[in-house]
Amino acid sequence: MKRYALIKPAVLAGSALFAGFAFAGDPAPKATIAPPSDIEASFGVGYTNEYVFRGDNRGDDLFEASIGVSGSGSLLGLGDLDLSAGLWLGTYTAPGQSRTSSLNLNEMRINMEASRSLGCFDLAVGVTNYSYYGQTSRADNLEPYVALSTDLAGLAVGIGLYDTEDADDPYWEITVGRSVDLGGLALSVDGVVGTLNEFDDTFYGVSVSLPISASDRITVTPHVSAIFGDTTSDDDEFTAGVKLDFGF
Repeated sequence: MKRYALIKPAVLAGSALFAGFAFAGDPAPKATIAPPSDIEASFGVGYTNEYVFRGDNRGDDLFEASIGVSGSGSLLGLGDLDLSAGLWLGTYTAPGQSRTSSLNLNEMRINMEASRSLGCFDLAVGVTNYSYYGQTSRADNLEPYVALSTDLAGLAVGIGLYDTEDADDPYWEITVGRSVDLGGLALSVDGVVGTLNEFDDTFYGVSVSLPISASDRITVTPHVSAIFGDTTSDDDEFTAGVKLDFGF
């Protein structure tokens, strides 16, 4: 039986509430709603030599594209909220197959999130829907989540609980990140610890990226990462790639 059964309806209810705020029409009497402001949009494309997701090597030659919007507003007595929504598309090949083979796989993610500051911490509540296309038996799944983040001793520290439908137990993730000033460039170093199945399957990872501003609205980011521990292939995973982001 799946544990934490109350997490999903609670997070879904919160996500629906925030989504309703974001796309609300005429508010009910006495409701205090401020429409989203400072709306920003972004678009990105990228390539990574392997597609490794939460310790699972799903294939080779990942080509991705994403679009996102974000803004801020207020609702009732909840205070200021940061709202975001995004769409991510990825295409890749099954492990060991060539790009010209017929085993091309496709994935789509749709995400909605609301967050707000709680003093020293930031609380985020959201939901992600995963859909899969091509020659794959992987079923679609819905994943509500809740996450806390803070700054601690110069580090960006976060912990998240993800109640994914394709696993019997929730996925836990701890992240630690730091930006290193290189004199005009900022090197990002991020670590992650992820665990499933009541902490039986745990992996550890580190990634390094170097955002380079090509213009005021265009950023080129080469990146490398390494994953160790309980991976689906039982091997350490190393990936490298580059992403191009456009801000509007």
